[in-house]
Amino acid sequence: MANAAPASAAISAAPASASASPASGAAIVLAPPAARRLLVSPLAAGRYEIRFTASADTHDKLRRAQDLLRHAIPSGDPAEIFDRALKALLEDLARKKCAATGRPRTSRGTARGSRHIPAKLKRAVWLRDGSRCAFVARSGRRRAERGFLELHHVEPHAVGGEPTVDNIQLRCRAHNAYEAECSTARARSSNANTPFARAL
Repeated sequence: MANAAPASAAISAAPASASASPASGAAIVLAPPAARRLLVSPLAAGRYEIRFTASADTHDKLRRAQDLLRHAIPSGDPAEIFDRALKALLEDLARKKCAATGRPRTSRGTARGSRHIPAKLKRAVWLRDGSRCAFVARSGRRRAERGFLELHHVEPHAVGGEPTVDNIQLRCRAHNAYEAECSTARARSSNANTPFARAL
């Protein structure tokens, strides 16, 4: 959160529209949708104004954090407190999602045919793919999506794909589902061309 600044400019509202009343046929003027204010506005190089509405519970948590951090942040600056909170949150998410750790343990390996992806492999994949979708379009352009990421088997597990660094990549949910559909379609096409299927 940056220092207080004038409210951000509102996004232009759509013009009012009219529709006919089913009872009288008279035009009814519909009120335009409420203007939405920008949530993030650049103020200067490396400085942003961030606005959001918080619950009373969140407000109380901020006040308690300000009191407990007076020795480190005497001003109680919310921007510094939120920066600390986000850093701790990201570290926690990295441990849960990416198996990040400062003291990695020796892996016991994975049984052949298992769907289990070892923590060491997860860390390697997230690091290699840069924490974003690794899907590459036919044009050669790589996706930049960083949300809803999932671990994807390049060669599907159903056809023997093993959990290895070469066979596991990051995909956003949409492209993971898309590639699963493509794999299913290829499998159906292959099965349809078997001698038994042609004899039916």
